[in-house]
Amino acid sequence: MSSGLEIHPVKDVRRQRIAISGIFLMVGIMLGSWFARVPQLRIELGLNFAELGMVLLSQTVGVLLAMQLAGHLSNHLDSRAVIRVTSLVLPWFLPLMAAMPGAVTAGLGMLTWGVIAGLLDVSMNAQGVEVERRARRPVLNSLHAVWGIGALLGSGGTVLAVRADLSLSAHFWVVSVVLVVIALFSGRWLLTESRAASPAAAEKAPKVGFFSGWTRAVIILGGLGAAVALCEGAVSSWGGVFLSEQRGAAANIASLGYFAFIVAQTGTRLIGDRLHRRFGAVALVRWSMAMTAAGVLLAVMVQSVWFGLAGLAMAGVGLAVAIPIISSAVGHGTKSNTSLAIARYSTLHNAGVLAGPAIFGWLAQTFGISMALTLLLVPLGIIGLFASATAPASVRSSSAPPEPGPEPVVPRAA
Repeated sequence: MSSGLEIHPVKDVRRQRIAISGIFLMVGIMLGSWFARVPQLRIELGLNFAELGMVLLSQTVGVLLAMQLAGHLSNHLDSRAVIRVTSLVLPWFLPLMAAMPGAVTAGLGMLTWGVIAGLLDVSMNAQGVEVERRARRPVLNSLHAVWGIGALLGSGGTVLAVRADLSLSAHFWVVSVVLVVIALFSGRWLLTESRAASPAAAEKAPKVGFFSGWTRAVIILGGLGAAVALCEGAVSSWGGVFLSEQRGAAANIASLGYFAFIVAQTGTRLIGDRLHRRFGAVALVRWSMAMTAAGVLLAVMVQSVWFGLAGLAMAGVGLAVAIPIISSAVGHGTKSNTSLAIARYSTLHNAGVLAGPAIFGWLAQTFGISMALTLLLVPLGIIGLFASATAPASVRSSSAPPEPGPEPVVPRAA
């Protein structure tokens, strides 16, 4: 029996791309709403700064645990099934967290949130790779751009909720309902991952163990992802501090540092897939690292608040395409279990997310913020040096020849 994909490939791939875009949008809205409300949440839950730090760290620990769990689940569950469940469960953690009675319960809640969010993160990126396989063109940059748009919408919605004097709990309930509607709509058209050609071949596939999936390519790409995360966390988290401490910017101007970075990053991702097709993964990553380095040097060397903002925006442009391309290379570099490869890669990438701000803080304390920013040229250079590892991301470009096999029948429009 023919599948819908065989009869209407173009239409189905378009639907599937819209569906996974909805999941990325949903996650972005959720996180944008959450981070904009963290200050009020701290007050309402009666947390001191140390307790808040513990609660937020619990989420990251949960994500790292999920990376290991995702590898084992990938041997039994398709990414579509994981997304359909986790995308419906995750939004309810917003009102749940608003009702937590103290630091311990809030920490346990965030730990569980992190596990579910980590499973969803692996699966939605695996779905993005699957769409690239079937569309034979890059799409992950645009998906990550949709995530950024969602984060901006979530933070903007929070501003409106605060102005409307909506309580934290009421705001989170409204957001959760909206997110679940998006998840229900998107889940209908998600893909089943390409796996072994037959049930017999699937049975012969090796079982997933703790050390499974740690290939040389995954480790190298994971190291690159961790290096990008370190640079991204340093620039986005410390850019405003740099403008305030080193350039004497007023608080309202210094706060534009992160805004300039994230807007430039999201805008670049909107055209990132086009740039990927035009220049190829390896060249684009190298040029992107050069752009980031130029932005960092502009901010550090020119004694001006506005040139500092321009430098942060340039860094946003430069760092925009790296993670989507690296994730794509991980997925296309494996011939069997995409979710497992992405889970292993994400373990290293998230380690960089976790350690990056702390490492940069130590560098800033030891050498000063300006020198710490300048030292980012080292990981940027390493990323450029090993950029050839991202070559698999260009295998499924729009110019790639079709896969062998019978041509699918595409009905003509009436």
